[in-house]
Amino acid sequence: MQQKFTKKIQIKFREADPAGILFFGNILSLAHDTFEEFIQNAGFTWNEWFKTDEFIVPIRQTEAQFLSPFMPGQFYQIEVFVEKIGDSSLKMKYTFLQDYKVHAEVSMVHTFLNFQTKSKIRVPEKVRVKLEKFVQKA
Repeated sequence: MQQKFTKKIQIKFREADPAGILFFGNILSLAHDTFEEFIQNAGFTWNEWFKTDEFIVPIRQTEAQFLSPFMPGQFYQIEVFVEKIGDSSLKMKYTFLQDYKVHAEVSMVHTFLNFQTKSKIRVPEKVRVKLEKFVQKA
C-alpha cells in the first residue's frame, strides 16, 4: 500500500524577498527540512541516515517549478513521495499545496556513496525496504 508523508508549514516573514513572496532559493531549504522529518517517519533515526559511517547521500540534482506565489504568514501543505528508487540513487518529490492548489513542485535526486571512498554504491537493501512503500504509483 502506498503511503505519503505530509507536513504543514507557515512561510516566515524572513523567507520573503522584497516583493513580499517566498524567495525562490528558500523552497529547497523547506523541501530538505521536510526530508529530514520524512526519513525519520520512514523508520530511520536521524543518526542512522545523517551520521552513519556506512554511506552518505548527497543531493546530486534539484529542480523546482513554481506555479503560484507563496506569501508570508500563509500555511501550506507539503506532500512527500519517493518518485523512484534507482540502482544507486533516490528521487524525492515534494508538492507544495494550499487549499488543494499546487503552488510548487520540487524534486531532489540523492546519490548513495560509500562513506570512506566517496564512490557510488547500490542503494542499501534496508533503505530500499523502508522507502518502497512511499514510491509514487503512476
